Amino acid sequence: MRTNEPKTPLLALLRMLTPEQREQFGADCETDVSYLYALASCTRKQCKADKAAKIEAATREMHRRTKGKTPIVTVAQLGTMCQCAD
Repeated sequence: MRTNEPKTPLLALLRMLTPEQREQFGADCETDVSYLYALASCTRKQCKADKAAKIEAATREMHRRTKGKTPIVTVAQLGTMCQCAD
C-alpha cells in the first residue's frame, strides 16, 4: 500500500480506482490509462484543451458512478497541476 501523498489530483483519482474502473475511466477519456498516468505524474506536462475537457467530463461521470466517492478534476486543475516554480 502506498503511503506517499499523490502529487496531483489526477494521480489521487487514479489511485482510488479499481483496475476495472481505471480502464473504464480511460475509455471515457478516449485515451489509455498509461497516458493518464503520464499526465498525472507530470511525465507529460500538458494535454490539449479538448482532451482536458474529456478528462474533466470523465471525472464527473466517475464521481456519479461512485456516488461521490471520487473527486472531480477540473480543466483548471489539469492545466496547472504540473507547473513548477522556476
